[in-house]
Amino acid sequence: MHNQKLKLGLLLDSFNVPAWIYGAIHRITQENSSIFTLVVLNADDAEPFEKNAKVYSVFNRIDEKLFTKEPDPFALRSVVELLPDVPIINILPIRGNNVLFFGEADVENIRTYKLDILIKFGFDGLQLPDLKTSEYGTWFYYHGDDRIMKGGPPGFWEVVDNWSETGTALIAQGGELSLNRVLFRSCFFTYPLSPARHRSYYFWATTPFFARQISLLRRLGSKKYFEETEKFNTALLREIKGYTAPSNFLTVKSILKLVRRLIKECSQRLFYKDRWFLLYSFEQDISDNLNEFKKIMPPKDKFWADPHLIQVDKRYYIFIEEFLHAKNKGHISVIELDETGNWKSPVKVLEKDYHLSYPFIFKWNDKFYMVPESGANKTIDLYECSDFPYKWDFKQCIMENISAVDTTIIHYGDKWWLFTAVAENEAAAPNVELFLFYSDDIFNGKWVAHPRNPIVSDVKSARPAGSIFVKDGKLFRPSQDCSHVYGYGFDLNEIELLSETEYSERKTKSVRPNWDKNIQATHTYANWNNLTVIDVFTQSRKFG
Repeated sequence: MHNQKLKLGLLLDSFNVPAWIYGAIHRITQENSSIFTLVVLNADDAEPFEKNAKVYSVFNRIDEKLFTKEPDPFALRSVVELLPDVPIINILPIRGNNVLFFGEADVENIRTYKLDILIKFGFDGLQLPDLKTSEYGTWFYYHGDDRIMKGGPPGFWEVVDNWSETGTALIAQGGELSLNRVLFRSCFFTYPLSPARHRSYYFWATTPFFARQISLLRRLGSKKYFEETEKFNTALLREIKGYTAPSNFLTVKSILKLVRRLIKECSQRLFYKDRWFLLYSFEQDISDNLNEFKKIMPPKDKFWADPHLIQVDKRYYIFIEEFLHAKNKGHISVIELDETGNWKSPVKVLEKDYHLSYPFIFKWNDKFYMVPESGANKTIDLYECSDFPYKWDFKQCIMENISAVDTTIIHYGDKWWLFTAVAENEAAAPNVELFLFYSDDIFNGKWVAHPRNPIVSDVKSARPAGSIFVKDGKLFRPSQDCSHVYGYGFDLNEIELLSETEYSERKTKSVRPNWDKNIQATHTYANWNNLTVIDVFTQSRKFG
């Protein structure tokens, strides 16, 4: 463990950087783990080695104009205010064979600052293996799945080829690490209609990566830190395909692909509407044939999703999100089900002027409580039941000013544990990272962030998919796979380690929508005694 702050250097082409880079640097300065002690500026004003084909450049500008949402991750911002009084070295790199080198005198000059980490946000093409200027090497983002692809442009080919997910990694090289070493890796949903929109949301999502890993290195010390990052470097070797900016011909071909996809999406929205409904079984769990599950179907003007179960006096109560298409907003309702499978129409139990869903429910000291998703209000709220199951009163706000979804709580080992999917940057999607908090008292408002947050960073397994439960003395956490489409499938994960300092889990079961050609997704799992309820997604015609 480092007693002193880590000393950082920064490689920049200019003090005016894209907004997402500004966000990454700003996040580092907010942490108490490091300090910037050097800026290395690129004195070369020559054109980059590889220039984009003209048609691609035009397409990219149009794509950004039409599809990029605010805030724009590539709008330029000055980082001067973030780096007051930091020494600056201007370096003119040596060019050769489409790569850049630093002269020995420049390297020696950087070494005099005794850096722990050199962070690269410029000098594209710079050779890093021999750049031994910092103790832990030069750290940089790799936008793409480093295990199967190299090159770019970032996010373009993943969208054009309709990949289910897009990878990104934080990599170290140079210093004591002569070869690429992955320090952190995450996967994001690939937005299928626009490379610009796709880049926007996943570039914003990467802004905390540097600050998190720097803090973890300082807290754990180098030996333990690099031991723990070994999990990112043990994947089986696969063929790595090289990508470049598309030629004019490939750009036109790609545009046609995207236009066809966009037309299909527009027609789907025009003629079809989303329809989530419920499946249940008293005899079979998800390991059995889901074709045997019985349907609970909503009327055509609404859908039912996010089932959460509780049993009282031999009757089951299924709390759901009831979404009305006319209002484009959800509220919480409850379906009463008896042990023979007879069910009553949903009764509305909680509605706000903002969207509610995922009615997580639990019992404590003979009282029932609910934590519905209220991400539209940027809060995590707790409700207490005063007349079960129909009357719920607001008790308190657990957290505010947070972009969180599908909060799931469990009391285990004399502590309360709160799992929730969080987008630390509001411009990023919340399906990618799972955060954990703990407290001795659920009502005192004092929640401590787990030091390993995010405990999961992967669109295939981060977002909660139902209540955490105990089976055969083991804890299991249902999680969503949001890679192909939102709520594509769910997994059951055994929680192997849960403490104030550690967390680990492993996948034990998976359910994907492959038992019925009409079902496109299934994303919530609920079980109580012998009853299992899941939700499934299809689309129905709006007319006819």
